[in-house]
Amino acid sequence: MKFITSLAICLIITNTALASKKIEPYSQESCQEIYGAIGTFLHQADIEWKQNNYEKAMFYSTASANYATIYETVCRK
Repeated sequence: MKFITSLAICLIITNTALASKKIEPYSQESCQEIYGAIGTFLHQADIEWKQNNYEKAMFYSTASANYATIYETVCRK
């Protein structure tokens, strides 16, 4: 029981310490590469969709969405 309590306290302290950390924006070059990758993954998803490779299309579409989230988080000012 002491172990679980200690673990919970450590997790709470760690999570609250990292919650206030400021995210620094990426460099302009990195942001351009991320933006280009978004378009590349969308293009690949479209190609795979038209060839009825739905699993690959979903993979590329998800990758594009993930990159878009990263772009919105660290590149938009």
